[in-house]
Amino acid sequence: MKKLFFKIINFFYPITCSVCGDDLYFLSQTKICDKCANSFPLIKDLVCQKCGLPLYDGGEHCYVCKKHPKEYSFDKMRSVYLYKDSLRSLILKFKYSNRSFLAKDFSLSMYKAMELYNFYDDVDFIIPVPLNIIRKIKRGYNQAELLANEISLKTNIFVLTNVLFRKKITKPQFKLSKSERVANIKDSFFVKNNNIIRSKTILLIDDIATTLVTVSACSLALKISGAKTVYVLTLARD
Repeated sequence: MKKLFFKIINFFYPITCSVCGDDLYFLSQTKICDKCANSFPLIKDLVCQKCGLPLYDGGEHCYVCKKHPKEYSFDKMRSVYLYKDSLRSLILKFKYSNRSFLAKDFSLSMYKAMELYNFYDDVDFIIPVPLNIIRKIKRGYNQAELLANEISLKTNIFVLTNVLFRKKITKPQFKLSKSERVANIKDSFFVKNNNIIRSKTILLIDDIATTLVTVSACSLALKISGAKTVYVLTLARD
């Protein structure tokens, strides 16, 4: 009876793919069809062992991590997709157009990456990159926190939202050059309740990584406050 009810509802209000608009199975648990999901530019094969940048010519580290090993404050980082094409449009909708339901689909691919890269096995806590309070109120949610919560459901790793905070309102990073991003984000993050993370391994979650300035600044704040190890996982890499 319940199945029949959902089938009738779907007849009048069909579930459609958030990318191509095609109809999905009426009991579908996803908002992205298989065809579109499989078209997303997955990062695979050789990547930098520290920052996860694709290495099309081989090697263990990208130029930055090889020449400047202390450039980034995190211990290791991985991203699931390249930030381009239909995925880029979908992530922008997720962030700015109230498509918060996409967190469930996106988090599944991130969870698969966690299984693939076994250096996440020893994680004690998950921490999402925080939004400043004005932006969070305006948007209605923090997309990194939505992803973190969904990943937590799949891994049983507790999410901490009472540790890492932004202490100043910054300009949107995507409008700035790398040097401007560094200046914009400098000293933007601080840690409360640092006793919780002391000597712990943290998994930092964000949606997009571009210059890695933000995730590196967050990692530095966490490490200064006593975190033993900070891993970073993002949905996409620009």
